[in-house]
Amino acid sequence: MLAGVKVEVMTPAAEFPDQGRIVIDFQMPPICSPLVRPGRPAEEASVISEQLSNALTSSGIVDLRELSIAAGKAAWMAYLDVYCLDADGSLLDAALFASVGALANLDIPMVSVTEEGKVVPASASTERQVSHATKDSVLSSNGAQRRQLKLRKMPVALTCALYKRYLLVDPTAEEELVLRTIITVILDSSGHLISFYKPGGEAVAMTSTVMDCIAKSKYRMQELQNIFEEAIVMHAAGRVISMDMDGACVR
Repeated sequence: MLAGVKVEVMTPAAEFPDQGRIVIDFQMPPICSPLVRPGRPAEEASVISEQLSNALTSSGIVDLRELSIAAGKAAWMAYLDVYCLDADGSLLDAALFASVGALANLDIPMVSVTEEGKVVPASASTERQVSHATKDSVLSSNGAQRRQLKLRKMPVALTCALYKRYLLVDPTAEEELVLRTIITVILDSSGHLISFYKPGGEAVAMTSTVMDCIAKSKYRMQELQNIFEEAIVMHAAGRVISMDMDGACVR
């Protein structure tokens, strides 16, 4: 999976004047699978887009007030684009993990709103005030002030396939076609159940099977959380070295 986030200024909704918005788009280009034909969007892509949106919203991984610029005047619209490079099964699991990584790597520009309602880069005085209040603020290579988006509970998905009395974890695309009955469990970093997907199928998921899926999801959550935290630390260290070489500073 390849995921990235871009932001643009929007006018916040009247119902939520102090919140921004995240729009998610999942794409399956023809290179990801021979089953995907050029010029015809894959049906699975729209389903996964909706599942990603539900998972990120239900988990509360991002406080949308973090995307506010000025209440009732301006906020950030974050476009989260996820591209599938190899559709070899358990697509929601990989797409969700890539989405979390992209959001964790998002640096939001420091801006302010003028009396005329225009959004402009924050002034030097404003940057100094914000830098004292925001420990996660950094200077980019071009000198622009930015702050890192704060994440809360990380959602993790695990897909299991059922075959008679057997439970197969993280099935490939070929295995999904053969087994046909798929269960996907999504938990947050606290182990709380966020969502449970079972899109039909021939086999009936017994209570014991569901509980087994949830138990395996908790184990996967711990495993991926450790990997994720390790990657974030390594990325932050690399960014500090890069900025030092460019003559910038990190606060």
